[in-house]
Amino acid sequence: MHPAIARHDVSHICELLFSSAAEGLVVVDHQGTMLLTNPRMEELFGYAPGELIGQPIELLVPAAGRRTHAAHREQYIAHPTKRPMGIGLDLQGQRKDGSTFAVEVSLNHFELHGERFIMGLLTDITKRRAAETELQRVNAELEQRVEQRTAEVKAAEHNLREALEKEKELNALKSRFVSMASHEFRTPLSTILSSVDLIGRYNDGPHKANVERHVVKVRSKVRELTAMLNDLLSLEKLEQGQVQCIPEDLDLVDLCIELLEELRDLAKPGQEIRFDHHGAERRLYQDPRMLANVLRNLLTNAMKYSPEDRPIVLRTSIEGDQAVVQVIDLGIGIPAEDQPHLFQRFFRAGNAVTIQGTGLGLNIVRRYVDLMGGTIGFESHLNEGTTFTIHMPTRVSP
Repeated sequence: MHPAIARHDVSHICELLFSSAAEGLVVVDHQGTMLLTNPRMEELFGYAPGELIGQPIELLVPAAGRRTHAAHREQYIAHPTKRPMGIGLDLQGQRKDGSTFAVEVSLNHFELHGERFIMGLLTDITKRRAAETELQRVNAELEQRVEQRTAEVKAAEHNLREALEKEKELNALKSRFVSMASHEFRTPLSTILSSVDLIGRYNDGPHKANVERHVVKVRSKVRELTAMLNDLLSLEKLEQGQVQCIPEDLDLVDLCIELLEELRDLAKPGQEIRFDHHGAERRLYQDPRMLANVLRNLLTNAMKYSPEDRPIVLRTSIEGDQAVVQVIDLGIGIPAEDQPHLFQRFFRAGNAVTIQGTGLGLNIVRRYVDLMGGTIGFESHLNEGTTFTIHMPTRVSP
């Protein structure tokens, strides 16, 4: 015992603790009669001081549960233990005015002068029950929202799967159409071109000049249409993963010279295509058809977007294990705002919409360069020309 606390003060301290406790305290005898209550107990149930003394404890229990409570009390008195009362039950207390409220009760027992007494500690848990009820409501609402959202996600997934299936069907249909159209159009175009060549060859009449002019125009348009069909077919094969890099040993200079001979007839009046190879090394192990398609596309673009009497330069070099190819023109250039989109499918720069084209060529070029293990970039200034630069390995794995 603390030296500042005398023995005769202990009872006074106990009395203070009993009277000032924040929970209701009640002591009953073995018959359930209330012998002692603290002020908090009287406050909780709405009774005046001392009004509960001598009353049965069942007075504080709602009428419907009093008989059951009396039976439980007798069982507890017969076999008392220190424990919470009514674990898992919804316990209610009844005030003097008849209203009820949720309570939590803890029980203990003691003996004095051979007689057994029960002490109850009672707490008003109305606010806790309200909070628990609100939490249950929120949880139920949350579960309902989760179920609803899950159903929405499943429905969206189902719709997405259906949309994907339809898209696959449309893509398959598109692929078949592009393949069919590209092949079927080639035959009549070849026939037209052959007939035009024959007309030009056997024309010796007085209108020969006019006929030749129209023959050149028809031949040019047929070639443009053939090029567009080739672009569509190439893009379709690339998207279907049907294009593979098949490298061969090749002479870069010979390939470029053959390509320039093929393209000279497409040049505008006064357009000169210059070829310049730097260095003695000229052998590559690359796909010759793929490389020729890349150069053909870049050179025809350079001719298409350059005015008459402007030179076009094809420059190549091999340095170590890297080959560098440049196509340089002095044409209309590419507007700065269009440059980030230049390699996108079907994209055409704002200053090129009046010039024949599909907007597929550079997208195909970039894909071919990727397949050859290389990179492509460009530098362009409006009305000053464009330079495309390709870097690629001299040897690529098949």
